[in-house]
Amino acid sequence: DFECGEEVEMSFMKNGKWLGVAYRVRKEVLGGRALFPHVLVKNCAIEFNFGQREDTYFSVPPGFTFIQHLPLADRVRGTLGPKSKAECEILMMVGLPAAGKTTWAVKHAAANPSKKYNILGTNAIMDKMRVMGLRRQRNYAGRWDVLIQQATQCLNRLIQIAARKKRNYILDQV
Repeated sequence: DFECGEEVEMSFMKNGKWLGVAYRVRKEVLGGRALFPHVLVKNCAIEFNFGQREDTYFSVPPGFTFIQHLPLADRVRGTLGPKSKAECEILMMVGLPAAGKTTWAVKHAAANPSKKYNILGTNAIMDKMRVMGLRRQRNYAGRWDVLIQQATQCLNRLIQIAARKKRNYILDQV
């Protein structure tokens, strides 16, 4: 809700049930930037209707509009990825362990947001393998080989998937 005063309110419904306001952000913090829907889930399947389907699961509350139904003039286009594989960039980090490759990769990706780099490496994977906010390394004390084997299998699969996608990548792997 961009029309509720000095703040933007973000609220949610699930299957027609109002879940209330989740976040409030001052408009000045957004600085005129658009908000894009994003959901991160693990080990489940979910389905969304942003207005692209004729049938809705529940009636739309008064004063709300599906994103799909906003006039094109009111929409903001997100950044576009590479149009072809020839335009894709793949940067491969080379260097000794603890030489600063990951630090450089993270900084380079942050400094070039329009490139939308995906950082691929076992460290990046293990960082995302958190359980209740804690890194997996703590849970695998004495069994580092099991953790690194799982992360390596994930990385190998991600590289196979990456080869078929039109995206920019930084391969951060020793």
